[in-house]
Amino acid sequence: MPNESKLPATLTSHRLNCIDVGARGGMQRHWRPYVGAIQNIDLFEPDAAACEKQAQRAEKNESWFPVALGGLTGTGKLHVTQRPSGSSLYRPNEDVIFRFAAPSYGKIAKILDVPLMTLSDFIDKYQRPLPNLLKLDVQGAELDILKNTRQEHWRDLLAVQAEVEFISFYEGQPLFHDVDAFMRQQGYVMFDMLPVRAYRFEGENSHGLLRRHLNLAKNRSDISRRFIEADVLYLRAPEEVLAQGDVSRILKLFIILLLYRFFDEALWLAESAAKAGHVSAEQMQDLIAVVKQAAPKLRWTERADWLGKMSRRFTKRFGIGRARKMDYWLERSWDF
Repeated sequence: MPNESKLPATLTSHRLNCIDVGARGGMQRHWRPYVGAIQNIDLFEPDAAACEKQAQRAEKNESWFPVALGGLTGTGKLHVTQRPSGSSLYRPNEDVIFRFAAPSYGKIAKILDVPLMTLSDFIDKYQRPLPNLLKLDVQGAELDILKNTRQEHWRDLLAVQAEVEFISFYEGQPLFHDVDAFMRQQGYVMFDMLPVRAYRFEGENSHGLLRRHLNLAKNRSDISRRFIEADVLYLRAPEEVLAQGDVSRILKLFIILLLYRFFDEALWLAESAAKAGHVSAEQMQDLIAVVKQAAPKLRWTERADWLGKMSRRFTKRFGIGRARKMDYWLERSWDF
């Protein structure tokens, strides 16, 4: 993985401004290899005491704020669940949530009045830079935040990572199709989805029916699970950003493509920016070198050269490896 000292000035001169809403634990792990290319990350914790603790152990480019973001500015009701990561401005829909989660996770522990702000009012009040990358994980309130952000605050936004649900875990919450329709109306393209699937719970036990009837102790890829939620990534189309000719936006998008491991898109953007005269040939080579440094090591059978071709013939001839093609994209992550 790249580290801060190995990122070229081409990237560190055009650093990202990020906002992470639902940032328990601080910066996302898959952002950390590129910390040198991130100017600032604004993070939120509505509990003032907890916010202060987070701020004390924050990275140098993290700024913590004791507010919750939502669809209005004022006071909101935070439904705190037994496991705080399930807490939401929406009330948990217990008729649904306990089908796919344990009561020890989704049961309401308390309801708190918390200070609430729209993203636009937050930016104005605290004089924050406009975000290039926005991450939302707020248990159903993602669309409320997006819809109530004023158009002038979308100006520099190149990417949105949002948690979406396909089932109403919270009463009255928007679902994936609502978020997707809104983001497409704003001109963004869905680039990726990391799905979450689940078996039905029986009390505290996941896949209780499979335990009782099939003696199954853990999840299996060959027994289907219901699609319940996902992390979805929306980007400004690289072709659109390139055509605008703004070098800073092009390089910031390149960084975002690295954060989410879109190496082919990053390579295309580097070569295309050079062809269009937005970066020099030397700068292009620096960008390509960053991609090569971040790319995973290949198995022999994955290589595109003659050695890879011979390895594939050998394994096929002697029946080595999987007999069935795996849907590898369902088993991946942005975090390596």
